[in-house]
Amino acid sequence: MGKYKFISRINFNTFTQKQDIKMLLFYFVLGLITSSFLNGYLNNFFLRRKLFDPVNKRSSHKNKATRSGGAAIFLTLCFSYGVGRGLLDLDINLFSLIACCFVAFVGFFDDLFDVYYVEKFALQIFAGIILIQSDVYINNFHGIFGLYEISELTAYIVSLFVFLVITNSLNLIDGIDGLAGLISLKFFIAISFILYLTDGNLYSFAVNKESMLAYSLTIIGALIGFLIFNFKSYKKVFLGDFGSLLIGSIITYFIFSILNSGNQVITDNWVNRSLIAVLLLIYPLTDTLRVYILRAKSGNSPFLPDRRHLHHNLVDKGYSHVKASILIALLSISVLVVGFGVSLLIWNIDLSSILFEGVNIIVTILIILAYMILLYYKFFESKLSK
Repeated sequence: MGKYKFISRINFNTFTQKQDIKMLLFYFVLGLITSSFLNGYLNNFFLRRKLFDPVNKRSSHKNKATRSGGAAIFLTLCFSYGVGRGLLDLDINLFSLIACCFVAFVGFFDDLFDVYYVEKFALQIFAGIILIQSDVYINNFHGIFGLYEISELTAYIVSLFVFLVITNSLNLIDGIDGLAGLISLKFFIAISFILYLTDGNLYSFAVNKESMLAYSLTIIGALIGFLIFNFKSYKKVFLGDFGSLLIGSIITYFIFSILNSGNQVITDNWVNRSLIAVLLLIYPLTDTLRVYILRAKSGNSPFLPDRRHLHHNLVDKGYSHVKASILIALLSISVLVVGFGVSLLIWNIDLSSILFEGVNIIVTILIILAYMILLYYKFFESKLSK
């Protein structure tokens, strides 16, 4: 049995009833239809009132476009939650809901008035504190660098830092059509897959797993509805800071739930939770780190925007937005698959009986990083040097 620990952890009887499958599909379709309608309606509303996205030296678009995508997704989630309250016993932690909404509206005002980054960071810190007060935060590193349970003060500081990093990293990659949407889509599809295959209750605000899967599938539908308009060549729709910060804060909440030791749906005997968190967000985290280092080396503030992101480099070298976004998304997925494969191999061959678990995790991370470096220098460097 030790050789097949992963297989033994999967509950293949979960959601076998047709009623459960229909309910999950209902929420996906609900998110898709509602988002598609709202994206079209709000885009026309913004256009009629001349609320266009300004074109500047960092812009990749030349035609009229609006930042209505975030509002459409926000309203889609609100409507779907209202429906969920009637059909399922959906319940959301109030402080978590307030924190995500607060971050989203910071982005909303940034879209309207270009909030100074210091003020935006201060408001995000306040939202992060609210989220942590809902008892959803990182209190366990699950073996990375040999660390497990951490003190409450350390947990608060680390959680606040991670909250800022993840929320803003998604905002930073929202520079070309489709990229932030596709990376977010990959995240929620992977989370849904994990929820589908594992027992237990992953999220503290979910009464049952069916509720959380329904919510995740609603977001998947909402993102697809947005991407339809985001990829259009005219009357284009952007997420805006409203949308990217909203989705980033929701993703952060999911990550915190995974890394909180009180949630046992993803056990470290299956695949390490910290690795899951890193693998799911591998591109936005690495690209943000890379850009911050480049800005610091050139003597510029790491918080001031520029066109040093990998997706900007690809577009500047002649790739279309669609091709660049799909390419980065596919490579991100390949890193996710390789990382999962390596980590599952290490855990399932009982290597932990030979080495410390922390060493296993570090070995896995090094293999993943080596794979990413290989992809970057064998593909991107050769393309960008042309």
